[in-house]
Amino acid sequence: MDNIKVVVSPVIKQDGRQKIFISFIDEEDKREAEAIIPGLVFIKNVGFSDEELDEFREFLENEQGNILETAKTINPLAEFFGKKK
Repeated sequence: MDNIKVVVSPVIKQDGRQKIFISFIDEEDKREAEAIIPGLVFIKNVGFSDEELDEFREFLENEQGNILETAKTINPLAEFFGKKK
């Protein structure tokens, strides 16, 4: 996963369920994939191979707990206005 930036959303309530969106971004090659947890479902893929998506899925499986804890600490308004925690 060299040169891939991982971006985690705050916890979002959608359809009565809590979800977290995770983006995998390769700015150099203009590729992007987006997944949702829980469920590890990829909802977007631009340019990544199936093998790379499998790597990302394994990463998400292994880091799900850490991702959840990180997502809980994100304040969307503070992030929008560039304020530090």
